[in-house]
This record gives sequence, structure tokens and C-alpha cells, in this order.
Amino acid sequence: MIGALLAISIRLQSSNRWLWIGLSAGFGGAILLFKQMTNISEWFDYAGQEVMNTTLQTITYLMIALCVWLVTTIRPKAPDSRKILAFSACAALIIFCAVAREGQEIILYLYGFSNTEYLQKTLAGGGMGLSIGASMGILLFHSLVDNEGHDRRIICLILLALFAGNMLSQSTVQLMQVDWLSQSPAVWDTSSIITEHSLLGELLYALIGYEATPTFLQSSVYISGAAFVLYLAVVGTRRSMQRDQSVSQETDK
Repeated sequence: MIGALLAISIRLQSSNRWLWIGLSAGFGGAILLFKQMTNISEWFDYAGQEVMNTTLQTITYLMIALCVWLVTTIRPKAPDSRKILAFSACAALIIFCAVAREGQEIILYLYGFSNTEYLQKTLAGGGMGLSIGASMGILLFHSLVDNEGHDRRIICLILLALFAGNMLSQSTVQLMQVDWLSQSPAVWDTSSIITEHSLLGELLYALIGYEATPTFLQSSVYISGAAFVLYLAVVGTRRSMQRDQSVSQETDK
């Protein structure tokens, strides 16, 4: 997500200050959530952690959708500084929600091994995972930046739509775990093609939230959420093109 947002930020010639603000606030939020997790988990009849994760994931989805709308409605020939600033604010909030949500779970996980003999192995494995994730993010960022402008724009928007759909899908899973949403049978099973525990399966899960046996509600929410973001991208692009055409016609007159 950071790689895609950074690639868009470079295209908009925006400052990358939003990244450091989002990361700093996210780390602080993760520590705060970890310290208050005992109280949070008791909310909503001991469904507090799931509801909190759902809230953060939903906010992330809404901010991604708003980012896509802002990016596609910005006219390349006459960029609006207010929209670029709004994009930076949305991107910072996306990073904050993601880091705070994932960070508190990582801290909680590591805390469980703090007084055991497995702490060193856990930290080593976590460090390897962090290195792999960071390498993938850097590789994705450079692959997007090195592409031509139009291709980079399309790929970034598609990736953001998939990220957004994954956020809603994971929110559905969280609410199913506390019985706020009813369970339903899996609509398909692709484990014979790509298992979730394989290297490729885990890679796809990290990137787009791949699951071999999604439920009907989970898959429909994923598809509809991603489709809505792509719809915003198409409508926003058309409006931007129409504005450029109208300005060109007025200039010719």
C-alpha cells in the first residue's frame, strides 16, 4: 500500500511528509492500543478488539476510495493544490490505520513470547518477515515508478481497489468471528491450485487478501468494494478529461 501511494505521490509531485506522519502516528497508536487492549477487548460484550479492527479497516477503505477519487479528478495540466493536500491527508490516515492495527497485533504477539525461550527465534522470524515485506514494497514501488505515466496510473488504481476490497473483506471476517454476521459456506475452493500456506498463497494474501475458501458474504463484499473504487476511478477520470476538453475549447475560441 505504501509503495502504491508513494508512486501516486511522485506523479502528483507531492511532498512525502504524509508517509512519516502516518508511520509515526501509527507506531504511537499501536503502542497505545496494545497498552489498552485489556480494556478494549471487553467492549461490546468482549468483541471490542474485532470491532476496533473493523473500524480501522473500514476507515482505511473509505480513505482509499477518497484518494482514488481525488487522484483521478486532479487535472494534470492544472493541478489543484487543495486536492493534493487532501490526498496527502488521506494517505497519512491510511498509513496510520494500517500501522496501528497491524502494529498492536504484532506487539501483542511478541509480548506472548517475552518470557519464553522462543523469543529469540520469534524475533528472528519476524525480522525476516519484515525484510521480505519491505523488499516487496520497494520492488513494487520501483516497478510502478519506472512504468510510463498512463500504465503506472492504471496499475496503481487497480492495486488500491484490491487493497480496498481486502479491507472490507477482512472486516467481514472480524464480524463473523464475534457472530455479528452469520457464517456461510465457502463459495469455491482453490486450495488445490494455490494453498493459503504455500509461499505464493501467503504472498497473495499479503498483497490482495487471497483466501482459498472465502464465504459468499466475504467474496461479495470484496468484489463490490473493489468495484466501487474502480467505478470512482472511471468517473473521476472522465470528469477530469471533460474539464480539460472544455478548457481547451474555450482557449481555442
